Amino acid sequence: MSIRPQEIIDKAFSIKFRGYNKEEVDEFLDKIYFDYEELICHKEETEIYVKKLEERLSNYTNDIPKRTVTNDQEPEAINDSIFY
Repeated sequence: MSIRPQEIIDKAFSIKFRGYNKEEVDEFLDKIYFDYEELICHKEETEIYVKKLEERLSNYTNDIPKRTVTNDQEPEAINDSIFY
């Protein structure tokens, strides 16, 4: 991600005549900060979970014996070999 949560907190805006209400902007940035930080944590947890699932899947796929289908096999045998 191109922006970090701390950058949201550290962001300072210049004050101009008749500009935005500083307190409202600060409150809004605080909400964004906490939501963004939560999103990053969730993303990292999801990446770890996906990696574990991929490892588990590779354990199952490595145990599947390699089968070849020949023209001599019956059509039913060809269909059965797909699932084993």
